[in-house]
Amino acid sequence: MTKITAHEARELAGPTVEERVVAVYPLIREAAEKKQRRVVLHDWWAHQGYAGSKDYKQARMILEGEGYTVRFFYEERQFVDMYTIVEW
Repeated sequence: MTKITAHEARELAGPTVEERVVAVYPLIREAAEKKQRRVVLHDWWAHQGYAGSKDYKQARMILEGEGYTVRFFYEERQFVDMYTIVEW
């Protein structure tokens, strides 16, 4: 059996929902300082939003509980555009 440290296990498991939400706050601050009223989130936020996963719904609920508006954008043309928009 190969041992694994707790740190390695966390790295392999990836971020929790709460950690993903916390990672959005610097993006929100940066956009707000530029007088913008929204951020567009890709990668995990796009794929999980499209799937309507339990984790996505929880992350969305956390942000909405703090007063943000969260919506998923999907548009299919020659290519597919999909992402999550967080507005304030």
